[in-house]
Amino acid sequence: MLGPPCSGKGTHSQLISESFGLKHVSTGNLFRDEIERMSPIGIIAKQLIDFGNFVPDSVTMKIFYLHIQSNPSDEGYLLDGFPRTLPQAEFLSKYLAKHHLNIDLVFYLYAPEEVLLARMGKRSLTENRADDNSNAFMHRIENYYKNTHVLTDYYSAQEKLVSISTDNSIAEVSRQILEVVEAKILEKK
Repeated sequence: MLGPPCSGKGTHSQLISESFGLKHVSTGNLFRDEIERMSPIGIIAKQLIDFGNFVPDSVTMKIFYLHIQSNPSDEGYLLDGFPRTLPQAEFLSKYLAKHHLNIDLVFYLYAPEEVLLARMGKRSLTENRADDNSNAFMHRIENYYKNTHVLTDYYSAQEKLVSISTDNSIAEVSRQILEVVEAKILEKK
């Protein structure tokens, strides 16, 4: 799942994971767990994330790798928020090739910036996330377009990218995503 903050990656990742028995791997959730435990990685991550910055690639790749190693899945994984940079995407490609695995689909979820900002405002009322304030959020949007949006070209060139507007109801976006996933499953049979 690719997309700017508040584009619906977490919501739709959870729905897809539950529908198809995939393990949902969210690097954001992994870092929030580390922060809650006040681990050394969590302390570093908190200082960066609270201000809308990315955790360095080497740390992100390490936490991803350790999580995958300790949580094997025969059905596959749904990656939410990883990769987030081109070096992470290249690492992932090498990792998958080494383990004879591949990426079937990459969803790019997008919505107008004012919609994303409104969602952040609503989320800040229900979740206690330090990065859900307007300054950090705008910095997260900048970081997304500076570092992550390039991955839409990277996966489009591999003919794996599916772009979906999330400026619709959750039910409508889910319907579109599930349709694409089901078509891919039928294609692979």
